[in-house]
Amino acid sequence: MVLIRVLVEALGGLGLFLLGMTLMTEGLKAMAGDAIRQVLMRFTRSPVSGVVTGLVGTAVLQSSSATIVATVGFVGAGLLGFSQALGIIFGSALGTTVTGWIVALVGFKFKLSLLAALFVFAGAMLKLFGHRSLGGLGYALAGFGLIFIGIDALQGGLEGLREQMDFSQFPAGDLWGKLKLVAVGVLFTLVTQSSSAGVVSALTALHTDTIAFEQAASLVVGMNIGTSFTAAAATIGGNVSVRRTGFSHVLYNTCVSSLALFLIAPYIAMWQFAAAETFVAHEEFALVGFHSAFNLLGVLLVLPFAGQFARLIERLFPDKPYGYQQVLDRGLLKYPELALTAVQKVMTSQFERVAEQLEYMLGESGRSVPLVDLARELADVQEYLDAIHLEGTSGSQWERLLAAIQIVEHLQRLLERCENKSVAVALRNGEELADAKAALSPLVLSLWGKRSLPADQVQERVAQITQIEQTTRRQTMNDIAQGRLELKQGVARMEVVRWLQRVAVHIGRIDVHSRELNYQQP
Repeated sequence: MVLIRVLVEALGGLGLFLLGMTLMTEGLKAMAGDAIRQVLMRFTRSPVSGVVTGLVGTAVLQSSSATIVATVGFVGAGLLGFSQALGIIFGSALGTTVTGWIVALVGFKFKLSLLAALFVFAGAMLKLFGHRSLGGLGYALAGFGLIFIGIDALQGGLEGLREQMDFSQFPAGDLWGKLKLVAVGVLFTLVTQSSSAGVVSALTALHTDTIAFEQAASLVVGMNIGTSFTAAAATIGGNVSVRRTGFSHVLYNTCVSSLALFLIAPYIAMWQFAAAETFVAHEEFALVGFHSAFNLLGVLLVLPFAGQFARLIERLFPDKPYGYQQVLDRGLLKYPELALTAVQKVMTSQFERVAEQLEYMLGESGRSVPLVDLARELADVQEYLDAIHLEGTSGSQWERLLAAIQIVEHLQRLLERCENKSVAVALRNGEELADAKAALSPLVLSLWGKRSLPADQVQERVAQITQIEQTTRRQTMNDIAQGRLELKQGVARMEVVRWLQRVAVHIGRIDVHSRELNYQQP
């Protein structure tokens, strides 16, 4: 009965810790998730800068899985190249060690269970009664408090477990014993879906003298391997770039962790030679130091060969020609923000081809675009948007989804207008309405991406063309009424100027909604 009681106490403490980590991660993602994703894209220019952004992103979100899954999504959507994503993968492995440092520095040195309860209460009050924008902060505070309440309960349970069980049956003195503990660490991470929970459990067991340092270090090595399987799961069904990203995380973590397994004995020997008493008194600091050290060593060893590493992965997963269907990866539907980013990527290509067709109709280009293919692609985008499901009806992702839906509507209207052959003939062969065509041309270039216009200038151009349309209509009707223009010619002129005005309006609305959809990439 005593054994069952202490097991339940230990498992309950672990459960509270996991719940706390989940709440805190969700809260941090709500507060800083969009900013972190922008940082990942904005500052990832090379493997070195990727390491820094991956480290910072993982440390802030307290989840390497969140960082890696976002990176996999960006690569799948074509927003990051595979070689750029490698740096984020390396950095996230280092960033995931931050949780261990927080627990070692605060969780064991100070009795925070009472103070942690106040954090939980404050977080609950913010979530229940605070402004909606404070919900993320409420979750983060409550999660932070639950982490230390869970550690306190876990610590009590493991202290009792030490008296009931003999953990010397899991020796770490030889390679076979270490490998068995590594397997336990991998399994623990797969079950809990959190390497941080495993590391903290190992720290707590070490702090309560339930296990020895070598055992704890071997478990941490296994947990370091296990954390990469979440990224591997995110690549299932993805395109070649997604599979490359996920597999490179698994390969990198496995290689670094295998190296770490042989560094345990030298690491202990170094401590015993330099500061034996400190090592014995502060083994938990030595453990998180080991976790950080072998991940940092892995980064330092692989960075000079990042190019060769990338080429190896590319040979294992060779390129295959793919189009927009692969960018609209169904696997990204689990992560609506990344699915919307994939939609944004495809829409950018659609903007270019619609603009190219508009230039052809204005007589500024001799090349026409196959509209049937574009219409089919737009229908696929619409079907993909239908499959994106959000839990609530508010927030940034809800606004982005609405923006994407409205862009599809305006693109469909533009396609319909591009099919108007009589207007195309009139615009390409006639010299009239030159002022309206001149005003529309910069809008078309802006849609194409050849010329960037601020939002206010886009709307000024739309207003200018609307004014031209109204003036032209009045003048045309006067000319018809006074016999200076035949009715048939006048109607044709009004149809053309109305076409120009409606195209300008659709481009203006696309510009507005694109800014809402956009991640504000550099």
